[in-house]
Amino acid sequence: MRKYLPWAAGIFLALLFLGVFFIMQGRVTEAQNLLEASYQKGFFNLLDQVNNLNLLLSKSMVTSSNQQRIVTFLSIWHQAESARESIASLPLGNRDLTYTQKYFAQMGDFAYSLAKKSLNGMEIKKEEWDKVQKFRDTVQELNKKLRELQDDVAKGKINWEGRRFSLGISKNLTSGMADKILKLDQKLKEEAPSITYDGPFSDHVENIVPKGLTGEMINSEEAIRIAGNFIDNPQNIKYQISLYGTAKGNIPAYSLSFAKPGQNSPAILMDVSQKGGHVIWFLNTREIGASKLTIQDAVNKGRAFLEKRGFKDFEATGSLMEDGTCVITFVKKQGDIIIYPDFIKIEIALDNGEVVGYDAIGYYTNHMQRVIPAPKLGKNDVLKRVSPRLNVTRIRKVIIPDPSLKEKFCYEVDAKLGNDRYFIYINALDGTEEQILKVVETEKGTMTM
Repeated sequence: MRKYLPWAAGIFLALLFLGVFFIMQGRVTEAQNLLEASYQKGFFNLLDQVNNLNLLLSKSMVTSSNQQRIVTFLSIWHQAESARESIASLPLGNRDLTYTQKYFAQMGDFAYSLAKKSLNGMEIKKEEWDKVQKFRDTVQELNKKLRELQDDVAKGKINWEGRRFSLGISKNLTSGMADKILKLDQKLKEEAPSITYDGPFSDHVENIVPKGLTGEMINSEEAIRIAGNFIDNPQNIKYQISLYGTAKGNIPAYSLSFAKPGQNSPAILMDVSQKGGHVIWFLNTREIGASKLTIQDAVNKGRAFLEKRGFKDFEATGSLMEDGTCVITFVKKQGDIIIYPDFIKIEIALDNGEVVGYDAIGYYTNHMQRVIPAPKLGKNDVLKRVSPRLNVTRIRKVIIPDPSLKEKFCYEVDAKLGNDRYFIYINALDGTEEQILKVVETEKGTMTM
């Protein structure tokens, strides 16, 4: 009898293994089905949202009611944002649907801008209606292509990344759903209109031309010379500076690395603009020791660093302490007016006051000598336009950017409601309340939101 025991035990273990295997396989299959179901949900949500956008864009063009038009434009805004979320839920691997995301962002943002115009009783111009028509034409074509994909889903011909998308059985799977949607993204790149309007996703905002770059084009040798003279180097380290690449984008630049003698890894990284040889940013990667300086010490050090390099008339407007450093935002002043778009960020090491970080992208993107008109409102007029519940502590003139990067000449009202502090921006020319920011003061510094 005993000679059969090993066989019996072996058969028992085999059956046990098979049982566990089938249980685990069932759970894996169940999990895969749930995952595929979530993919289907994201796709069908997108299909529904694009169909709704098609209808809403059509309705916006035929309604004669201003109130209905406002509601329709706001609905387009919400549906476009929902479509972006549905795209983000799809398993697209390393595929980047840049143009589809941009398309829905522009559509929603443009519709929102038209809703605001209608709400303020402003007339929508013919060229704006032409843009609505272009969105409608493109979304109709997109809707048609998504319907064709839906048919393939129904026939079980679609898979995600090599896995079946439809739960139906098919022997003739086509290429992956993600690849098909990527083709739609490229089609939008080629066919979707270029849209310029007052909004953060407008083409003119994305393709902004820097205003602050001056001077002639330089070569890499000149960039290396400029870089060596610009950094904060209190220990007079003899860095080896070399070119490791070029940066493209709105500000083409030489990308440089600083290595200490005998070391290969870079201690400092820096970009110097090819036009004019301006230092755009740099970062010192050294370890920071124990903090010894105050925020005011850091502000003084940052201001001295800027002035030594020719940046005059800058005011510190915010600071944030973290990991042994203090990041301070300095903004340009033109007379008695704060120019918020022209800002430079300086990072100070609190162990010895060395400047270990510098970012002037905002400054070189926006800086120019501005012709600022005389304000049409006085400070007393501004006080009449803010809530009487506020305790106003300061009013000053500023230039601020709106979401479309258009500049607004405003009064900045620094006020408190109880213990809460706010910045309220009143247009100095027409009295419009342009923006409200809440000031958050913590142990690490001051921020606005």
